[in-house]
Amino acid sequence: MQEQPLIFYASIGHGHKHAAFALYKEFMKRGFRPKMIDTFYELSPTLHYSLLKSYLTLLKLSPSLWRKAYVLSEKYPLFHMTDRLCSLFIRRLYEMVEKERPPFVISTNAFVTPLLAAVKMKKRSEMALYSVITDFNMHPAYVRNGVNLYFTQDPNCHEFAEKYRLPKELFIATGIPIATSSFLSYSKKKLRYELNLPQKEKVVLLAGGGFGLANYVMIIKQLEKMQEKLVILCMTGQNKKAFMHLSLMKSKHELRVISFTHKFLQYLRASDVVISKAGGLTMAESLICETPILIFQPVPGHEEHNAQFLEKNGAAICIKDKNDLLFHTTQVLFNHDVQRQMKESARRLQKPYAAKHIVDRILQCEHQHGHAFPC
Repeated sequence: MQEQPLIFYASIGHGHKHAAFALYKEFMKRGFRPKMIDTFYELSPTLHYSLLKSYLTLLKLSPSLWRKAYVLSEKYPLFHMTDRLCSLFIRRLYEMVEKERPPFVISTNAFVTPLLAAVKMKKRSEMALYSVITDFNMHPAYVRNGVNLYFTQDPNCHEFAEKYRLPKELFIATGIPIATSSFLSYSKKKLRYELNLPQKEKVVLLAGGGFGLANYVMIIKQLEKMQEKLVILCMTGQNKKAFMHLSLMKSKHELRVISFTHKFLQYLRASDVVISKAGGLTMAESLICETPILIFQPVPGHEEHNAQFLEKNGAAICIKDKNDLLFHTTQVLFNHDVQRQMKESARRLQKPYAAKHIVDRILQCEHQHGHAFPC
């Protein structure tokens, strides 16, 4: 009988699901039968939609409150308050895990990990629990007793461990798992041909994540001032309102409005620049595609830290004022030195085989504990 590890995620953010899927594909290659679980939805659809609505409303109406909570929780254990909410669902989650009897479990969401850790500790379970971080920096809110290993993009994870007096061996800088494919070896010319994009014009991709959280109209209005004609790809994800509004928008540039698509990476690879907030998966994908990154209006807290990391390492430019959009976009599109420097930085930071390395390490750890698995 094939082993069936459980990969828990939360579709409150699409990046967590994509990371889970990358690991799912890698385990399938090894002969496993992994199962992905949308944690909060499976526990309670009402809980899932309440959390999603609350999160999006908070980001829209009071983003500064989210930033304040994130920063304060670096010094004070505010995040332990979420554990009290988690305790209400421990029994249900324990029943889900016991029913499947997985050889080990993986979490790709920082709010799901405390749930699984609580199940493990309170039920005195011996199951191995692995946490995959989908941001570029470690944060104390991600850490819980009962987690066997943390996989992160953060190259300074051992300094983080030392700062918070944690065992360094708990943290491994593998990168963020992404389900890559053979198209990464394709030339930009070939990809543009397959996507029906012009070969000679500059292509700008506007990304707002799975929920389409980008100020598309503001960005396009700034780009209207550019003399050269552009092709602007507006990736609106599941934001139907943005899709309809942008579809009716007039521009001197060629606007292509694209809703949720499984070809996002292809479009990203075929583009000359991506203008985006700083979601961990989108940023990791941009590095792998070696597409220069302009970060505009990142989500407060974790995405601002992603932005700072990427800018510090030369792979992105953070734009704080909308009036600077035109200048920086022009620089990235037409200044060859800027392009070269940003692409070289992307090559230094990219982790295209993160999913493979994470699965390798998990299986190595499990073998060391005497567990036999498919090859």
